[in-house]
Amino acid sequence: MSRRATTGIAIGALIAMAIGLWVWVGAQGGDEATEEVALEGGDDAEDEERAEAWRALQLESRELIPELLDGVALGMSIEQVQQLRPQAQRNAATASNPETPGLTFLEEDLRGGARAVYGFEVDSRRLQRVQILSLLPGQEAIGPHLAAMNERYGSPTGIWTCPNTGGVPTRRFTWRHGRTTVSDIFLVYGGRVSQTLYIAPSGVTFVSLRRAGCRPVQSADEARTFPVTTPDQMMDSDE
Repeated sequence: MSRRATTGIAIGALIAMAIGLWVWVGAQGGDEATEEVALEGGDDAEDEERAEAWRALQLESRELIPELLDGVALGMSIEQVQQLRPQAQRNAATASNPETPGLTFLEEDLRGGARAVYGFEVDSRRLQRVQILSLLPGQEAIGPHLAAMNERYGSPTGIWTCPNTGGVPTRRFTWRHGRTTVSDIFLVYGGRVSQTLYIAPSGVTFVSLRRAGCRPVQSADEARTFPVTTPDQMMDSDE
């Protein structure tokens, strides 16, 4: 059996478990959009409510962030993350991203050429999102990778085609766990596969899906064929 066929079978099995769960956005999206944790000024009761939301998010997300970043959890302060991950440093190019106002970032090189990006709310100084960026050796590695994700997080709660992830198309898989959502984002270009693990509050993930124009995958046949970025799209995204 060819590697491509094996990849298709593995992805198809995941689709069979997840098809129909696209109502994650359709039925619940309105509520999710209000779940984003953002600390703003308010009275003491509101401040305590927000603080409790951060505590709950921190407790939940600690179990979802990979062991590679052992101890890191959403809701931690910049100082706490820097104490745990002293290699994490500011990168002048991404410290403040115009596409994500209100956030500042630290970056850390990981083994195997991967990179971790930590996004903090400027006002609260709390960790709002974690991204781990890496390259897969080729499309044949997608199936085994997704099987490992399924083993770790369970069946995906959403599978998406996203035509505008920073100007390029991607395929996304999401695993929602209450307040926290884990996303796997795949960019295929020139035979290479860029894979980003993205962990954030569920409301933040919903906004990201909406911004990228994501729509639910409708069938296993569609899911087996990942969108491929063209050279023109890649050039436009770099501008």
